Formats: sequence, C-alpha cells, structure tokens
Amino acid sequence: MKKIVISSITFGFFILFAGNTLAAENEEVIDPTSELYDTSRVIEDTEYELTEETTEKALLQDAYADERLSEAELSLSEGDEDKAEELLEEYEDHVEKVEEDLEAATKDGEDVSEVEETVVDNSKKRSVNLLALLEREDLPETAKAGITKALENQKRAQEKVAKKRAKEETEEAKEREEEAAEEAKEREEEAAEEAKEREEEAAEEAKEREEEAAEKAKEREEEAAEKAKERAERAAEKAQEKAEKAAKKDKDRDESDEDEDENDDE
Repeated sequence: MKKIVISSITFGFFILFAGNTLAAENEEVIDPTSELYDTSRVIEDTEYELTEETTEKALLQDAYADERLSEAELSLSEGDEDKAEELLEEYEDHVEKVEEDLEAATKDGEDVSEVEETVVDNSKKRSVNLLALLEREDLPETAKAGITKALENQKRAQEKVAKKRAKEETEEAKEREEEAAEEAKEREEEAAEEAKEREEEAAEEAKEREEEAAEKAKEREEEAAEKAKERAERAAEKAQEKAEKAAKKDKDRDESDEDEDENDDE
C-alpha cells in the first residue's frame, strides 16, 4: 500500500471529517459513490500508517476487508458490477495484507495467537457472505471467479492457521512432556541424594556407635586392669605382711630357743 505523508494541516482536515465519517460507518456501509467515501479511505490509510504494533495493523486490515466486502455487496445490489469487482479485488488485497502483517508480527516476536483467532472467526463469517453472493443470479462471471478465489484463499489461510495451531499444541505438549520428564528426573536425583545422605548419616552413626563401644570397652579394660593392679598390690601387701609376721615369729621363736638354751646351761 502506498505510503502517505501528511502535513499537520492535512491531518487536521482528516480529524475534522473523521468523526462524521466513522459515525456513518457505524450506522451503515458507506456507499462507494458517496462524497464521504474517498475521505473514509484516506482515513483508513492514515490510521494504518500511524499504527505502530503489527498485530494492530493486521486487525485494521481485517476490518478493512469487512468494509470492502460490505461495499461490494452494496455495489452489486445497486447494479454497479464493475465497482463490485474492483472492491472484491481490494478485499483480497486486505486479506493478503492481514497474513503479511501476522507473519511480520510473528518474526518481531509479538504474540499473535489471539489476533489469529479473531481473524479466523471473521474470515469464517465472511465466507458465509461470500457463499451467499455466489448464489445470486445477477452475479457476473468475473465476480464469481473473484469470490471463488477469495473463498479458496480464505480456506487456505484458515487451514494454515489450524496447521500452525496444531503444530504449536504439539510443541506445547512436547514441552510439557519434557518438563514433566525433567521434573521426574530432578525428583529421582533428589531422592537418590536424600538416600545417599541417609546412608552416610547411618554410616556415620554406626561409626560413632562403634567408636563409643570401643571407647567403653577400652574404659572397661582400663578399669579391669586397674582393679587387677589394685588386687595384685593388695595381695603383695598381704603377702609381705605375712612374710614379715612369719619372719617376726621365727625371730621370736629363735630368741625363745636361745633363752631356753641359756637356762639349760646354767
């Protein structure tokens, strides 16, 4: 679509007429033969150029497609077949531009899922209108060809979106499976780590118990050795006391014997 460069004065002119034009659009389709029609188309171009988000541009083109189809129906009802064919061609241009803007938005990283759903819903509604047009007896062959082409293109676009949705759902399901597998792996690793920690704690406790048992056994051995030593010392003391008593007794006996010998000599 041609790029429109407007001055501030011209823009003010657009704003001045925009209210009346858009009000007329909300009430009914603007007749392509109306004096306001060219102004409404200029406003469309300006609105599109001033819109920054690509998804919003796609929605605008989708709305413009609705307008062109309604205008084509009006032109056919008024018997202006040439204008109707021209508007149907423009309708196709808008539909193609919707796809281009959505592709550009996707490349820019914008979330286009909701916009795509809106576009598909609107496309299905327009398909009903296009099929109704095909049933008109006064529809020229060239218009029929254009409508048939438009229906085919819309069907292709709808299938493309459906295929994209199926692919996204498959990828999301795969991601969920991978996340679940990763979480399961993490839980297994955590369980293995906890089991390892419990084993290490149990081994540490067993080691501590062994050390405590060894320490107690050593203490008992030392106590037993100490007692044995004490008993040995007491036995030695008693033996010494006995030896001393026996020695004293022997000494006393020897002294007594000597006294008796001396008495005998006297």
